[in-house]
Amino acid sequence: MKKSKLIAVVTVLVLCGLVIFTSCTGGKKPVTQETTVNRTEASSQTETNFASKYTSKDKLIALTFDDGPSATSTNRILDVLEENGSAATFFVVGYNIEKNITTIKRAHSIGCEIGNHSQGHKNLMKCSDAEIRHQVDTPNELLKELAGIDVKVFRAPGGNFDGVEKKIGMPLIQWNVDTLDWKNKDSSNEDRTEEQRNADLKRIADEVVNNAARGDIVLMHDIYGFTADLCEIIVPALVENGFKLVTVSEMYEAYGEELKDGKVYRNIDVIADAEPLALGNYRVKTNGGVLNIREKADKDSQSLAKIPNGTNLTVLNSVRGWAYVEYSGVRGWVNAAFLEKI
Repeated sequence: MKKSKLIAVVTVLVLCGLVIFTSCTGGKKPVTQETTVNRTEASSQTETNFASKYTSKDKLIALTFDDGPSATSTNRILDVLEENGSAATFFVVGYNIEKNITTIKRAHSIGCEIGNHSQGHKNLMKCSDAEIRHQVDTPNELLKELAGIDVKVFRAPGGNFDGVEKKIGMPLIQWNVDTLDWKNKDSSNEDRTEEQRNADLKRIADEVVNNAARGDIVLMHDIYGFTADLCEIIVPALVENGFKLVTVSEMYEAYGEELKDGKVYRNIDVIADAEPLALGNYRVKTNGGVLNIREKADKDSQSLAKIPNGTNLTVLNSVRGWAYVEYSGVRGWVNAAFLEKI
């Protein structure tokens, strides 16, 4: 074969190879080390900004928000959370998801947890089994499809779940601190003066901050401007008092309690880490709720009686985290974290 013909054949073969390679790769450049680095950098920009792991020694509290999101008030709440290195759990309603997906993605990106608050905010106790499945499954599917979020927790609208817990098929997160922010929203208080509004904000903020305890779950609603104003007060105040504001799932994980499908959770009864109390007179100081007298120094043991907040007691014996007391003829163990010396 002549030299000129040989060159022509080689040229044709090379061109054919390039055509085949281009068609197989769709015309894209091969992945180089530089491309891989760029993808990694881009991916890291969407990761959460806050650590997701805490320990049982941390002073944790979970702020939770229902009925949203809202493009305005929810983003204001996210602003103050982000400014204070904090996170919260937002129980979103299905009909609000698509129109507020950007806000949901932002919340998730800064370390907040997205929970399910049903598709249509219906009373699940009045729904058929098929309707319950629709109410629970639809938001989960939407959040997975539109934001890549796997939902782990559920809150029943209106707290209505008796008899249908197992049908819901997710951990049911309730609360032990209710701010009643919905009663104080501006649309229900049109005649309220600015001075009265500020007084309401201060009153509720003081109740939350001054009575906050480890393991609390606080209920609010992120669809009200009043609530956004409230958060601008309580979030920095709680942080200043040494609390770490975390998601519900993070708090339960840190305190060593597993969230289980069909079970209801209101707060974590965190046992005090302090040394045994000195014997003597104490006052019950809770966040307004009652204090259980238990049969044993164990938070899962039988409750024998309930002691109102503010009650004076005498500690007869004490071990680490627990105090042995008597109330109305009943003797047993109480969580020492909720007793203050008098």
